[in-house]
Amino acid sequence: MVLLLPFTLIGQSYPHATPLGDVFGYRYFISKEKFSFWGSQQHIKSIDSTLDLLSIHNVYENDFVFNKVTQIIGNSPYPPYSWLGATDENEEGVWEWLDGTPWDYSQWETDTSSAQYGAEPNNLGGNEHYLMMFYYGDGNWNDATNESGDLPFYYLFKVKIISSQDTVSHTPDPIIENTVYPVLMNQNYGKFTFETDWDEPTQIVITDCAGKVVLHKSLEEPDNLNVIELPLLSAGVYNGIAFNGRDRFRFKLTLTN
Repeated sequence: MVLLLPFTLIGQSYPHATPLGDVFGYRYFISKEKFSFWGSQQHIKSIDSTLDLLSIHNVYENDFVFNKVTQIIGNSPYPPYSWLGATDENEEGVWEWLDGTPWDYSQWETDTSSAQYGAEPNNLGGNEHYLMMFYYGDGNWNDATNESGDLPFYYLFKVKIISSQDTVSHTPDPIIENTVYPVLMNQNYGKFTFETDWDEPTQIVITDCAGKVVLHKSLEEPDNLNVIELPLLSAGVYNGIAFNGRDRFRFKLTLTN
């Protein structure tokens, strides 16, 4: 039996921003005001010096942010153009996250029927060095300029959250009964069994020890017993998380030779 405890933010509050929801141990936000790229970074630093604009490291995180902004902010009367925290200002084509995390994932717009000037990033005009979402009305990315005459954008960021036992000020999430087995398994086995009483669509994400996504699977009609096929993986420890509405269940797989 796994008891999912309520979450509380560490320290700072963020009334200048709209919360988008929690995933992967972080709470995500979008600013209520719009800024230039560097103005956004300066603004979040003035509120909390430990934070930077948002870095994204896997497809589920990207889809989560896109879906939440679309639901909460909407697309009318203007698209929710939003800064992410990356730039290739130092060297063209070499993108770096402002928070110093590895550049281990990207989701550029490559559909040339949407990107009329070619697949992104295209450095159109020779000065597009700053990363943004929602330019094409989807979750894919675009490189943008940061000129003084440009329209300002919202910005995205995330804050680490911790579990809390404070049941007076927080309403606990429901108890979830789940079993994942085998925990220790041979790398050639190729599947594991996920047991749940959920009947709504469920997302399962498995990452390696470096945080790279190795499996992202959607169970549109989960059963009590779900057999999940794994890709060919090397021996090692893998972390998993299953999402179903507010409920989530974390698990770990150890693959042996």
